[in-house]
Amino acid sequence: MSDAVDPHLEAPAGPHTRSCATELVCRDCGYRTPLLDRAFKCPACGEGLDIDYDYERAKEAIAARPLGERPLNIWRFEELLPITSQRAQARVGQVSGQTPLIHAERLGAELGLNRLYIKDDSTNRPTLSYKDRVVGMAIARLLELDKDEVGCVSTGNVGTAVSALAAAAGARAYVFYPGNMEKGKAKACRALGAQVCQLDGNYDQANRACRELSLSSGIEFANITLRPFYAEGAKTMAFEVVEQLDWHSPDHFVIPAAGGTLSSRVHKGLDELETVGLAATAATKINIAQASGCSPIATAIRGGGELEPQTPETAAHSIAIGAPGDGNLVIDAVRRRGGWAATATDPEIFEAIDLLGRTEGLLTEPAGGTTIAATARLAQEGKIGPDEVVVAAITGNGLKTLADHPEKPWPEMVPANVEAMGEVLAEFRASAATALH
Repeated sequence: MSDAVDPHLEAPAGPHTRSCATELVCRDCGYRTPLLDRAFKCPACGEGLDIDYDYERAKEAIAARPLGERPLNIWRFEELLPITSQRAQARVGQVSGQTPLIHAERLGAELGLNRLYIKDDSTNRPTLSYKDRVVGMAIARLLELDKDEVGCVSTGNVGTAVSALAAAAGARAYVFYPGNMEKGKAKACRALGAQVCQLDGNYDQANRACRELSLSSGIEFANITLRPFYAEGAKTMAFEVVEQLDWHSPDHFVIPAAGGTLSSRVHKGLDELETVGLAATAATKINIAQASGCSPIATAIRGGGELEPQTPETAAHSIAIGAPGDGNLVIDAVRRRGGWAATATDPEIFEAIDLLGRTEGLLTEPAGGTTIAATARLAQEGKIGPDEVVVAAITGNGLKTLADHPEKPWPEMVPANVEAMGEVLAEFRASAATALH
């Protein structure tokens, strides 16, 4: 037997971060493998792999470094993140995270919720969506592996995040979109230097094809082969929210679900905050928002059954995943935490986008509209109490998806004189008065 070290298990060169990550682990069967193994699926049972940490060491390391010395980005609690190479970490995510937590008083008044907050990842950097968190972790892992090509399969926001973060890291990006891709996001990817390919199929068909392509080509895919690391970036939302609430965990999160990464890892992040002694989080409920035209996770939760794939039929393209990879993790997280799920029709989603816009001045995409519509329904159903602290996740910016919004006509080519403009203003005022009643 050779004594040579398997090259895929060699530690990254150079200084290490304060990460306390230890191994890749399968939560289903218990299989474990070294952190630097390139496996992403369990070879024993086929389930996705997760990251384990030495939480006692993390607790000590977190206590030893004051908050004032920590960066204001996704690496703020690097002890609970999986990247071990300082060189890789320094090149990615330095401006990502630390998005606003907004007390949405006017929206809350409309929904009957006195302590409603918006976690506004529509302002995340560099590409205005929550995906900057997870893709940042994936690109850092790519650099840790000393690779310079990365692919992704995307319903929209993953593609722009991969394009931007790969460009900044000096890597080449290849973005594969399903047949119903949002053209604006594809154009953004091209402007960021990525190669873009539209596939003839829905997201789930594209995802299967990309997995085969990754394995045959050797190119790492951010949300496939790098998924155990990609997913860990979502925990940073939980870390931020609890800190922004002065280390009090909210009563509820309401989170839009597509593949299920965000909601399942917010659950994990909350658990970790309690484990390392930063906050009491066990009472926080996680609630799921999905479009009624693609709601496999919500259907299982509300029906008390198992996850069954669906064929997407919704204008909320960024959450239109009929066979969510982390769906079972989400269902387990919601049930463990006593949460619930709600769905919204496409008209309800766009009405909720408008409601958020006119009450809080925030323009979100359909995923965010789904969150607001679901929050309203959960309040109506009594699943959320009027005085409970609720954090609704707005995960993407509406400037990216304006082409999908229903048309709202406005007066055009009105003569540029005070008489004609006064008549239009009178109509505007009359319309506003009618809306108030």
